[in-house]
Amino acid sequence: MSKKNEKTAAVKPEEREATDKKYPTEKLLKSRHLAGYQRDFARVILSKPAYSIAEAKAVLDNVLKGGR
Repeated sequence: MSKKNEKTAAVKPEEREATDKKYPTEKLLKSRHLAGYQRDFARVILSKPAYSIAEAKAVLDNVLKGGR
């Protein structure tokens, strides 16, 4: 295993999410990544100015599936 792979493998999922690239919420709402969510509901739920793709999906799933 190369040094790069060892370093990547050692990163915890929580830490990896923190380093994911963030996108403006409006851009995410128009993206194919969130196409499965009703845009009007998602716009209200995603109140921060920017999210990573994984973070936005997690927030939407949590709220829309009864968690919160």
